[in-house]
Amino acid sequence: MASTKVDIARQVPSAPPADEPAARLLPGEHTLPASWWTSEKVFELEKRSIFNKSWLFCIHSSRFNKAGDYFRFTFAGINFFVIKSKVDNQIKAFHNVCRHRAYPVVRKDKGSSTVLGCKYHGWSYNSDGKLLKAPHFNDVEGFVKEENSLFPVNTHVTEQGLVFVNFNNDPESVIPFDKWFEGLNSELNEFDFSDYEYHMSYELDGQFNWKTLMDGYQECYHCPTAHPGLSSAFKMETYKVVPKNRYCRHYAQIVREEQPESEPEPEPEQSSWFGMRKQAQPQPSPQKKPKKANPGGEFNGLWVYLFPTNGINCYSPAWYSIRVLPVSPTHTILQYDIFTKKGLDEDTKKEFVDFLQLVELEDFNLCQLTQKNLNEGVYSSGYLHPLKERGVLFYQNLVRDMVKEHFALEQAAGKPINPAIISNKKANKDVQELEEICNQLECGSSSGSSELQW
Repeated sequence: MASTKVDIARQVPSAPPADEPAARLLPGEHTLPASWWTSEKVFELEKRSIFNKSWLFCIHSSRFNKAGDYFRFTFAGINFFVIKSKVDNQIKAFHNVCRHRAYPVVRKDKGSSTVLGCKYHGWSYNSDGKLLKAPHFNDVEGFVKEENSLFPVNTHVTEQGLVFVNFNNDPESVIPFDKWFEGLNSELNEFDFSDYEYHMSYELDGQFNWKTLMDGYQECYHCPTAHPGLSSAFKMETYKVVPKNRYCRHYAQIVREEQPESEPEPEPEQSSWFGMRKQAQPQPSPQKKPKKANPGGEFNGLWVYLFPTNGINCYSPAWYSIRVLPVSPTHTILQYDIFTKKGLDEDTKKEFVDFLQLVELEDFNLCQLTQKNLNEGVYSSGYLHPLKERGVLFYQNLVRDMVKEHFALEQAAGKPINPAIISNKKANKDVQELEEICNQLECGSSSGSSELQW
């Protein structure tokens, strides 16, 4: 009986919290400066201060059918892969970097192998990242096989099977997943992910900043204007974005068909001018057109924005994920994975995918044109509505705070601080000396020592 109640609850996503009676429009705030959408230095600082400290969604665990199944990813210049280990059957992530000379170990986007061989010099690793073989190194003095396994990436798999990674290599500063997204797990339990199966993936290559996409994703103020299809499926006047703990829950009521009132019976034909009543002829019943199903499904959606760059969007016919992958200040790749309800007919699947892709393409086009104007340097910042764009304020404030905090640390240290760097404590003195020279020259850093303009 308990499981039945859980299943029922999962089919009815919770309603949004009511506005407090005393709630009112607060004084408006402005966006971050437009330079933050175009500056290479700000982008590099965002990588160190945000992307390399955050929990990032990758994939759903149902994509892994057996030990050795793997998927390759790139996020903000970091190459890694996620694999199902044969050792303990757990899903783990590793940097896609051979410990010998940094050649990629995995070269396909996806595959399956319990032994991963580097095609440069033949080093090989098992599905748990352990070095199995390093040709001709058995007799090399000082070489320890156990110290040359693949670099692991922090990994977390939720109860619902969502796989996240975190590149922060400082154990003391890594915020645990359940604290980073506190409260998220219970909200996701409102949806039965196990009742859905992988359907398809697709990708869009955008010439815009990652925040340009997040600006649109975090509000539906633009929906009545830019998304007529979405507006016909959900009541836009009910759309609400509620900030939580580094995530936002989006709410909207689905449009439900009202049952039409029964049509009155036709009046019998009146008598002719001769005074003779014509016999009423039986009329064929009017054919009612079948109602077109709402492409948004049968219940209010469960949509969640996950700071900084991900989205999980659940409808009754399907759910899909968004991975927003920053490449440069003005280049972002969007990746979508779609999971449809088990047993759903192909026509309904196609209808949902068409509905989804239309909405996402509309957002994509908005971002393309917005970024062109941001690049021109005419626009500096804009006034945000405190309620309609509450989600934008929420995530931009997180960006601002994390960047400022990390920038202060770098200023105090007198050098860039990259949480994703894996320090080589075993390096010999010559390597350490050369590394220090590079640090003093700020080798590989685009931040320099110049002050950022706030």
